[in-house]
Amino acid sequence: MATWKKQITEEATDEVLFDFFRNRGEERAFEILVGRHSASLMRFIRGMLGQNSAYADDVYQETWIKVINNSNKWKGGSFKAWLTRIARNTVIDVFRRQNKMLSLDSEDELGISFVEKMPDLRQIPGEAIMGEEAVALIVEEVMKLPPGQKEVFLMRVEQELSFREIAELLEIPLNTALGRMHYAVNKLREVIADKIKI
Repeated sequence: MATWKKQITEEATDEVLFDFFRNRGEERAFEILVGRHSASLMRFIRGMLGQNSAYADDVYQETWIKVINNSNKWKGGSFKAWLTRIARNTVIDVFRRQNKMLSLDSEDELGISFVEKMPDLRQIPGEAIMGEEAVALIVEEVMKLPPGQKEVFLMRVEQELSFREIAELLEIPLNTALGRMHYAVNKLREVIADKIKI
């Protein structure tokens, strides 16, 4: 076995794995990348589209196809941020194809709004809230956040991107990204404090 093939392991960085895939066509490297980012990517997509969106699987697959087809466009940095940018743009394309605005109040063909299609998100960072009722409440309230705040919240919580990566991805100042997260978390804390006795 070639020495370089020994570097294709679960412990290898995203950069190393993507380099082996892009420059040597190593499918195993790509499989590790997909496995590593699959769950958080799907949570992000479902968070943007709604838990029961019929488009989530298509967006997921299209995102990875775009990664493959545009592998030469990644110039380094955070692979996860680049992947998230591709997924976000693919979600926006879905809304454009449907001639819908990216709105949490939009309804699908059955008249179900995005607020009613609640994705399964993790708890608010730094909060120790337990119970299904609390989780359901958080998910519901995340879906009600203004689109900019919701997007930053999902990128931070689901994709675990740094605020600098989020700012670069959304092409907004770092302080704007931080502010959106601050407002989102404060809003969620207020709602939880009103509805659940912690």
